[in-house]
Amino acid sequence: MQSELKYAFVMRSLHWLVVLAVLIAVAAIEILDAFPKGSAARAALFMVHQTAGLSVLALMVLRLFARVGTQAPPPVPGSPLVQRAARLTHGVLYVLMVGMPVLGVLALAWAGKPIQPFGLDVTLALPQDKTFAHLAKEVHESGATLVYIAVGLHAAAALWHEFILKDRLLRRMI
Repeated sequence: MQSELKYAFVMRSLHWLVVLAVLIAVAAIEILDAFPKGSAARAALFMVHQTAGLSVLALMVLRLFARVGTQAPPPVPGSPLVQRAARLTHGVLYVLMVGMPVLGVLALAWAGKPIQPFGLDVTLALPQDKTFAHLAKEVHESGATLVYIAVGLHAAAALWHEFILKDRLLRRMI
């Protein structure tokens, strides 16, 4: 069956590493609010969030290069509407997984704050601009809702294929 053809190992690996990095970024930022502003724990969680977010960006760049260099399995037969929805959802996920970290970095840079992946202090040579910083931060934070929706739809579709359609589609990425 076509759905049993797997993605290349590098694509499967990068997929699950992105999932892990996103989960870490989300968990860190959600837990962060439990700690008072200015506390060491809050700062540490924000550093973890930044590290995970930049890891998502790096992994997605690798994934884009790998995607160009590898062949995906053929689509599982289905209605043209479902095929378009799958392509659209994947496209949205790619844009979000690249765009969210970029917006986070820009928000910090325009605010004149260092980016602190792995505890390093990295300052980008961008002029401070409070308006751009605020806009980038707002779009980054609002984008989180879109990430939740797109990831939820993606996961629900994979489970629908696995348990309702029983076409073994999920196994292509495992």
